[in-house]
Amino acid sequence: MPFTRELSQLSAEEFVRLLMRRYHLRELVIGSDHGMGRGRAGDVNVLRTLGRKLDFSVDVVKAVSVDGRSVSSSLIRRAVAGGDLERAARFLGRPYSLTAPVVPGAGRGRTIGYRTINLELPDHRKLLPPDGVYAVRVEWAGGISGGMMHQGPRPTFGDARRSLEVHLFDHEPDLYGQLVKLCWVARLRDVRAFPTPDALKRQLDHDFAAARAALTGSAGPTSH
Repeated sequence: MPFTRELSQLSAEEFVRLLMRRYHLRELVIGSDHGMGRGRAGDVNVLRTLGRKLDFSVDVVKAVSVDGRSVSSSLIRRAVAGGDLERAARFLGRPYSLTAPVVPGAGRGRTIGYRTINLELPDHRKLLPPDGVYAVRVEWAGGISGGMMHQGPRPTFGDARRSLEVHLFDHEPDLYGQLVKLCWVARLRDVRAFPTPDALKRQLDHDFAAARAALTGSAGPTSH
């Protein structure tokens, strides 16, 4: 349902009636601080009153607290945008993730000993952590692997386009065209330009070890 100006001006009752006509509403599940309709006037009490009037039930999900704070989408977005992946994972109950198809890349990784899979960039509305090098986990049909990912431009090669390039540990599957799930686990460093491909290779050797260590210290398998 597109969020238009006309939709934003509906009262709580008008919006509920729209849901009933279009989606045959029978049960409404809301958060404890939810406000529906113009001016967020449709709070829990208003919606329960409407439910009795229009014959639908209202279930309220209690707030969840982590580290003494109520979990909310705004807290999670701030953690992700700030690169605080550990905090985002605590609030989410899982690592922050992205599902995307594997697409062809430039093939530079194999020339320096780090073959990569390249993921299609998501819609601009998908929130990504700050660009950098990360320890990640990747899942695909029939497999899971730890890895390290370069997210962002490739200044060493004069390429300003953002990319998502993942080197998988101990795996070289042919995943072109397949959907994979990428989970950010730990941030290792910023994107940097290196004077030569050899200098980049030496840094990648350090990144490889750091990513292995980060994944070993986090929950879940790195590969199988």
